[in-house]
Amino acid sequence: MRALSSILLVSIVVSIAVAPCACGSDAGGSVPAGSGGSQEVDASPEAQAGSGGAAPDASPQDAADATGESIAPDVQQDTTMPDADAGSACSRNPGPADADRFVVISHPYAAGGDPSAAYEVLKLNAAGELLSTGKTFEMGRSVMGDMVFTPDGKLGIVVQEDGTLGEFELGADGTVTVLDQGFHGSFYAGRLVMAPSGDRVYVLDSEWADIGGGVYEVAIGCDGKLTDAGRILEAKLPYTMTLLPGDPGAAVLAAKDVAGAAPADDAVLVELAPSVSRVASVDAFPDDEQIVASATMTPDGKYVLLGDNAAYSGIDNRVAVLRVDGATLSHRQTLTPLLDPVSMVASPYGRTVLVVSGFGDGIFVLDYDPANATSPFTVRGELAYDGKKPQLPGQAVMIERGSLTGRVLVAENTAVRMVQFISQGEGVMDLGPWSTGSGFEAITGAIGVQP
Repeated sequence: MRALSSILLVSIVVSIAVAPCACGSDAGGSVPAGSGGSQEVDASPEAQAGSGGAAPDASPQDAADATGESIAPDVQQDTTMPDADAGSACSRNPGPADADRFVVISHPYAAGGDPSAAYEVLKLNAAGELLSTGKTFEMGRSVMGDMVFTPDGKLGIVVQEDGTLGEFELGADGTVTVLDQGFHGSFYAGRLVMAPSGDRVYVLDSEWADIGGGVYEVAIGCDGKLTDAGRILEAKLPYTMTLLPGDPGAAVLAAKDVAGAAPADDAVLVELAPSVSRVASVDAFPDDEQIVASATMTPDGKYVLLGDNAAYSGIDNRVAVLRVDGATLSHRQTLTPLLDPVSMVASPYGRTVLVVSGFGDGIFVLDYDPANATSPFTVRGELAYDGKKPQLPGQAVMIERGSLTGRVLVAENTAVRMVQFISQGEGVMDLGPWSTGSGFEAITGAIGVQP
């Protein structure tokens, strides 16, 4: 099954429902995916003005872990990519932590509502302000696909709706060179995870194992050339994969039928390097009705959260909380109901998690207490918004280094909303939406930001 559904209803208000990946059901047949951050478009929405995103006093130097010890964000970030260039033929080291960054968004619809392959380049300056560059380009169409960058921020790779990978290069002035309009591998791409070294990207084909499901590796040459290295791990319905902080060779994979795992287990702790192996596994969703649309991990590496947004299971959408303890993986709690958790981001300060609700038109806050071994997370409720509340929010990406550590960018209907994790007070604050315009052509899809 290679289906990405998209329904366009034109009226005064236009609703667009988009499935985030081509996914099979666990029952054997094809079922519709979750909402995947469905888009609802007012054909002439009001301009959404935000604060401009000027960086608040996040005081990253005051960040503290549960023991009260100071955490330096740059040091914390560096632990996610030790020896990033070890074994790599070309250097892809990150640039200055406080330089201007470019943000790339896709615009999957043209003015009349027809499909579009357009992308736009925005600039996020060192002060935290989001600005238009006026630069656009075309590649393969991406409605909700993952967009990842090499550690130096020069190469971007995005999942496209036909299962291919689009690749582009960003110049110092934001000029884009498309390197590959659509890289066809031996997979049908559903999700992407960039290796910390930047010399390869992991591709998840979210199908049954006997028809290609699993984790694939694509090598990235020094010239940017992509090479399919094949499937490195067979799996059934691999929905998400999250790398462990401090150990770039380990990850938690939401999938079934991984070799060595019990038949019921649907979350697997795996080693990806230097060799591939299963370490541990657990049954995160005993009813097997989940479609995992999102995942995140706490910066201390203790917990991974998996968001289920299955639309037709008859079960409330939820977030499963799993404990990672060395070579063991265990289920700790399930948070429900949390409607359509299409994206999740954990604070680098280790206190909160954002859950983006696509159909719920909202962003919810989870509070994290690492000292509570039984129920480490509680649902605080909806984020206090600056101005308008989110309109069909989708993917969220976060900056993890420099003075903008903890800055989150969320793709919305016709806006990019910025949220800031902080170490004081409530631990998170909304900075408001930045309008991308009006009409179909302003709809945002995929989003990515340079590291």
